[in-house]
Amino acid sequence: MEHGLKQRIIGALVLVIAAVIFLPMLLSGQDETVEVQVEVPAAPVLDDTPIATAELPQLPEPVPVPDIPAPPQPAEPEPVPDVALIEPPAPVTTPEPSTPVVTEPAPAPVAEGGWVVQQASFSSQSNAESFRQTLAAQGYNAYVRAGQVDGKSIVRVYVGPLSSREAATRIRDELQRRHQSKGLVVAYDDSTRTP
Repeated sequence: MEHGLKQRIIGALVLVIAAVIFLPMLLSGQDETVEVQVEVPAAPVLDDTPIATAELPQLPEPVPVPDIPAPPQPAEPEPVPDVALIEPPAPVTTPEPSTPVVTEPAPAPVAEGGWVVQQASFSSQSNAESFRQTLAAQGYNAYVRAGQVDGKSIVRVYVGPLSSREAATRIRDELQRRHQSKGLVVAYDDSTRTP
């Protein structure tokens, strides 16, 4: 069968089916619209009688508030233990250039106590003395003490003495921040006393 003939037969069938379905509906003449009726209630009637005003409630008399107590006073601050810091030496006036004068800072006052900070150990006396002078210029009570370790001569730099271990620990931490070297807190005894 030809392709065009098939299309014509299918088209004719579609038209016949449409005519069978829709033709009776068109010819019946019935009005398919439905009328809907809604019953609306009557509008309410408003009452014209005046509304009575409510009486204000009677409130009890206010009770006086007792005096507010004063805030507690802060506790007395704890006394700060003596530390080995001293005021930096007074500025040295520079002498005239014709006469060079070398001045050494005044020795720091020694605090009475039972702890010192062993800040550094040197194999050279001159290096130890230079570091001691640096610490003394910063206001620390620094001193050097020579000793022997495994047959070798060493020179230790101490700061102190301090009145408490806590004060010595604070000074050790402060020196560590300033000089990036961790010191040791040791007892102030015959092996660590100022020579």
